[in-house]
Amino acid sequence: GFTLMELLVALVILALISAISVPIYSSYAKRTYRTQAQADLLSCAQGLERFAAVNFSYENSADSDADGVGDSDTGPVAAEICQPRSQAENRYQLSVTSTVSTYLLTATPSGGTVANDGFLTIDEAGVRGWDCNNDGDTADANETSWEEPSSECT
Repeated sequence: GFTLMELLVALVILALISAISVPIYSSYAKRTYRTQAQADLLSCAQGLERFAAVNFSYENSADSDADGVGDSDTGPVAAEICQPRSQAENRYQLSVTSTVSTYLLTATPSGGTVANDGFLTIDEAGVRGWDCNNDGDTADANETSWEEPSSECT
């Protein structure tokens, strides 16, 4: 058999391994969910380009009454444009603000693992932004792309 001391040592080792691995896993999961939201933004941007090619405008690409058809210029992206996986999994909410010749797609964290990760954006010119410090804007130097900053977001 095992002595009580041996079991306690094994439990301490297990606790240390858990204490190290849980934050690493959480960080990995957050990056994975953000990457899925980025892929959804790109897919919706392609959908908006197809929509504009048919309608000669980005207007009415938002769905204000949740019927899947675009009927507004601001709000959730219409299902006829795209069906984002990160939204279906309730991690990010995708929305669009559009005019005749411009749009801004935004992926806002819904909560859980990505709650404080900051929103992601892409516009009709392909300009990307990530509010990595979660201060409500993408004006800081580290926030002009979707890349992980080499230094901490400030």
